[in-house]
Amino acid sequence: MNEIKRLLLMVILLTVAIGGGIWWGLHDRQEAMIQELENRNEVLAGELKERSAMLDRLGRNRRIGVVRVLAQEASEGEIESTTLELIELDDDGSELARQEFSVPGDVVFIDAQTVKFDSQDVAGGHPFRGRTLVLLSRIYSDQMAPRTGLPIDLPGAVPPGYASETVGRFEQGIWEQFWVLARDPAVAESLGIRVAQGEAVYKPMRTGDIFELQVDAIGGINLVPLAPPTERQGDIEGVASVSDH
Repeated sequence: MNEIKRLLLMVILLTVAIGGGIWWGLHDRQEAMIQELENRNEVLAGELKERSAMLDRLGRNRRIGVVRVLAQEASEGEIESTTLELIELDDDGSELARQEFSVPGDVVFIDAQTVKFDSQDVAGGHPFRGRTLVLLSRIYSDQMAPRTGLPIDLPGAVPPGYASETVGRFEQGIWEQFWVLARDPAVAESLGIRVAQGEAVYKPMRTGDIFELQVDAIGGINLVPLAPPTERQGDIEGVASVSDH
């Protein structure tokens, strides 16, 4: 009888030990699976955050200037000349330079040299190739030949606002060989440049008009009108305050 009791006890203990081992094994496996899922979620969250940042960089615009139409002269119902002010801005919106221009007519062109980089460099926030580069060239009107346009920035110069010496040297090299890059795709590709070209934006203008000169991260320049005259007094005051910096 005692032998049977001992045998039953051993069976019970063995069953408990096996059951406990199976339970702990399943528990450990479940914990490992949970940890793996948590790790995967962290990786996916990081990838989604980075992708969101990349999309943000690809769709980002930046202001590089404000155009204010100061005055116009008219004769017999036709506008003979337009006087405007161009305020160049840095990335923080602070004034870099201010120039006044007067051109015949009312359709005003702003001409620029633009360098656009591969979208992957822009999306990745490359320190040199992370955005479109712009050198404002000249202002003219539909009543002027472009070659007689009024110069804005110096040809071959680094545009104002690029304080970093390293970035400045990189851009200086680009502007110095801009037309080589515009004509030779192999040379442009060696520098990660997707396209280098001249661009111009233009609009008919009226006294009191205010426009923002914007640059797309992977695109070109845009001339965007601000609010109608009755709604833009705050904008005018804001632009005026820029000149006080």
